Amino acid sequence: MQKVQLKWKLQETKDYSVQRHCSNCGRTVRFTDTMIRRHNANGKNIYRFAIYKCDKNHTWNKKLEIYQAYTEHARVVEEPSEQPSQLTIINIKDYQTIGIEKITITLADVQGKFRVDKIIADQIKDWSRTDIIKRIQEGKIRINNEPAKPSTRLKTADEIQIDL
Repeated sequence: MQKVQLKWKLQETKDYSVQRHCSNCGRTVRFTDTMIRRHNANGKNIYRFAIYKCDKNHTWNKKLEIYQAYTEHARVVEEPSEQPSQLTIINIKDYQTIGIEKITITLADVQGKFRVDKIIADQIKDWSRTDIIKRIQEGKIRINNEPAKPSTRLKTADEIQIDL
């Protein structure tokens, strides 16, 4: 029996764009977060801004927070370190053609809420969500080698086994 082992990182994707009026373009356009932050201070307060840009590189500063300045002010702000990794699209027909009978997916990191039926339906081209729910109920898709429900929430270090 041949097996395929995959490793996934699941992260909820956030849309870092806003629709608003651009005074330079003269119309409502989409501004995208550049993930660049700036700080301004006026002596009493410190202002933290996110820099957004439209398609024509016009900028807009979104005020994120205001906090008071004080002596020996030090504050560490956590920024998203990396963009979510791309998941592997699974083409069942290709795997069956080369004789693969089992796919094992290890979840290295899960940040957010993900249902097993939805995430597998998003990544498998050949099966509909209804097919996946049927296979979960038949025991052909398991989590940590145990039967699962379609609504089971995934967590870090889970292992999804898919029998083809």
